[in-house]
Amino acid sequence: MDILLDNSGDLLLDQGGDIRLENSVRQKIRIRILWFAAEWRWDEDLGLPYFEELLVKNPDTEYFEGLLREEIFNVDEVVQVKEVTILYDSQTREAAIQYVALTDLETIREEVKICRSME
Repeated sequence: MDILLDNSGDLLLDQGGDIRLENSVRQKIRIRILWFAAEWRWDEDLGLPYFEELLVKNPDTEYFEGLLREEIFNVDEVVQVKEVTILYDSQTREAAIQYVALTDLETIREEVKICRSME
């Protein structure tokens, strides 16, 4: 079970003010997508190389879509990654990552925004 987080990363509380526990594949995927390379001090090999590979002047978005596809597929419950698309804004160097992932129980569609201000 996971402690659920809202879209801003804060604890998601129920109407009584208690934390919510649930096995959320969507949240597991979101956390992996938002994990920047070398961000976790106990294993700097984890995370995605956003600053080095995506949030740059001329990123290879096809290559990075492959990295994202692999990262999403590495979530235990995911059985297939149907779609990964990066909408990149070269002016702001921000990206919107859209994906569709399948589990045995559900289809998950989501968009996650990545920007340089996350440094």
